[in-house]
Amino acid sequence: MESPAMQMYSVYIPTYQPVGNVQVSPNSGRRTFIPDVDDLIKPQMYMLFNSLENAFLFYQRYAKAGGFTVRKGTQYEPRKGVIHNKWVPSIRTGCEACIRVKLNPDNLYFVYHFEESHNHSFVAEDDRYLLPENRSMNYVQEEAVNALSAINVGPVRAFNIMRTLYGGFDKVGATKVDFKNFKRDLNRYIAEYDADMVIKHLRRKKEFMPNFSMEYLTTADGVLRALFWADGDSKRNFNIFGDVVSFDATYRRNKYNMMFVPFTSVDNHYRNVTLGDAIIGDETAETYSWLLNAFRQAFGRAPPVIVTDHDPAMRKAIQDTWPESRHRLCMWHIMEKLTTKVGANLCNSTDFKKRLCDIVWTDALLPEQFETEWGVILADFDLVNHEWLQSIYQIRDTWIPAYYRDQHMSGLMRTSSRSESENHFFGHFCNPNCTLVEFLGHFDSAIEAQRHEHRKNDHDTRHTNPQTFAKEFVLEQQAANIYTRTIFVDAQLEIQTAIHKCGIGKWDDREDNFVNISVKDFSQTCTTFFQVMMRQLDMTVSCSCNMYEQFGLLCAHIFCVLRFLDIKQFPERYIMRRWTREAVPNSAPGAILGISESDDRYQQVNGVVMEITRSAESLINRLVPNFDALCAFRDHVVQYQSTADQAVVNAPPRSRRDRFGEITGYTQETPVTVRMPKTVRFKGMGKPSRMKSNREMAIIQSAEKKKGRECSNCKRRGHNIRTCTYPAREKADGSSESDEAALEGDDEEELEMRRVKETTKRS
Repeated sequence: MESPAMQMYSVYIPTYQPVGNVQVSPNSGRRTFIPDVDDLIKPQMYMLFNSLENAFLFYQRYAKAGGFTVRKGTQYEPRKGVIHNKWVPSIRTGCEACIRVKLNPDNLYFVYHFEESHNHSFVAEDDRYLLPENRSMNYVQEEAVNALSAINVGPVRAFNIMRTLYGGFDKVGATKVDFKNFKRDLNRYIAEYDADMVIKHLRRKKEFMPNFSMEYLTTADGVLRALFWADGDSKRNFNIFGDVVSFDATYRRNKYNMMFVPFTSVDNHYRNVTLGDAIIGDETAETYSWLLNAFRQAFGRAPPVIVTDHDPAMRKAIQDTWPESRHRLCMWHIMEKLTTKVGANLCNSTDFKKRLCDIVWTDALLPEQFETEWGVILADFDLVNHEWLQSIYQIRDTWIPAYYRDQHMSGLMRTSSRSESENHFFGHFCNPNCTLVEFLGHFDSAIEAQRHEHRKNDHDTRHTNPQTFAKEFVLEQQAANIYTRTIFVDAQLEIQTAIHKCGIGKWDDREDNFVNISVKDFSQTCTTFFQVMMRQLDMTVSCSCNMYEQFGLLCAHIFCVLRFLDIKQFPERYIMRRWTREAVPNSAPGAILGISESDDRYQQVNGVVMEITRSAESLINRLVPNFDALCAFRDHVVQYQSTADQAVVNAPPRSRRDRFGEITGYTQETPVTVRMPKTVRFKGMGKPSRMKSNREMAIIQSAEKKKGRECSNCKRRGHNIRTCTYPAREKADGSSESDEAALEGDDEEELEMRRVKETTKRS
């Protein structure tokens, strides 16, 4: 008998109870289970179906409600393609529960046998979401997984998002594995026709989207080698912002190691703007020449200035294809090599590097001054005959700012960092294992985000007012009305410098109506005056600092003169359009995605789904404060859901492959014209083989020395019976012919490497 203390602390632990109506045979004592379901969804004798698939779906719905699983069983098919009888049994536990249907003279299937009793209990209602029949991704979930992948959200994260929004694992209707398997199968479908999908998708854009360009290059056997595309917005942006373009091919973001090459400039908000894009499979001068020709064909001309890294293939292609463009090399890539080329001791222990950087990273020097200072520095450190320094000095006009004082560089003065930041930007939307189809989706999402940011910057500029400081200097307020917010901040800094840190010096009149005005800038470390030349008759002005020529903005020295002369109107001829508020109109939202490129049913269905989603969310947001109204809306939805379940019960689901065709917009109706390359290699990838440890190298060397030794077990050379990793052989007279053939056919080197790996693993 339990003590009072034991009774006090005893806890009732519920056990898992069988589900279903239990019946016990009075003779054998055998228990059977009957599903407890509504009679409306229970199979009945002689019930008619217009197809076998509909009969299976009906019984499957009955099984879901009852808490068991079903499968398709045997069938009788007297003629090919005509099934007369079909069994649909329960799960494989020896259970005899099933329905059997038969074809009647009217070509309808009727139930001629229905066994309701099961030899097993059923799954509890709380666990039924784990049954295979109840685990399937619906249309909205499949679309969500595909759409979220465009912003680099994988299937696992997509599942976690949905189960959080739905309110639990059991509300999703599928598991994390189902989401992963769907994405895996979708990628497998894409992998069959990856390149062909991309080419045909871009061709459809070219057909339906105005001013869209695309070109591609293949090998003789149809393998994709390079691809270039640009839309109408990119071409419009090039006309405004294409004065200086940077491009770089160091970015790899797909499973084939093909390189993504964006052509980049800066917009009127001083942000990156993508002008054109390419994917290339190699970095040869021939491929780059094809790419530059495709760019010229799409945009009608080459940019005045092109900025790249110090790549000889790029340089040769630009010289051959764009001879009218001025090729600018990235200063950072060149100066980064300085320590390696001249020695760490010289760079770290002396002021050599600092002195060299002072004349390289500056806009103040004239070419003659730079050359003089360069010669002095090299002479001081006995580097006059240094081969690498001589080579970069010979091409100084391609990378030193002193030689670009008269050329608008629009923020790309020194480096290809715009391309580097563009690569970083696209990296947020991509992953290195994606297919080309996925990559194109990632690209569209990235471009949409970039253009949305431009639209937002335009909105902020138009509808918010910046703070002005010099109320008496009317040109500041005019500049605020002319430039975008970002550019106005730069112009405002020059204006404030003109007011507070600049002074007028010597004044000289010239015979050509020009006035030469000396301006002292106390914010500069130099002691010399800046010379401003101005003709007030037609408001022609220039400054020796060349800021307008390089950046397209008036400098503090000119603003100082304009303020001194009490000029009330901003000089229109020095308003560069690329920095103004209305430099370029906004693109239509979503235009890059080509949403209206076709009128097929898939696009229409997706449009309706999105409209329903937005409307339902809007209704919920409006009804949340009114609980009764919210409950009424819930009841309406649940009621309609029940009606919809009955309406679509006879609608067979689309096959997985058909769904993939809908999602990708690609069905294999025509022969594949473009094939994917095998994984390509390019500079910077390192050695093709992995590095071996010292232990592994020692084992390999030891094995080479012992090549003459023969194993008494497998008769292979290079090891003995103690280290043999192959199964024990039969006696020589009992060996089969297939064993001997296998021994003769094996590659000796491959067998040796297998043995080395196995030996390393054991050690």
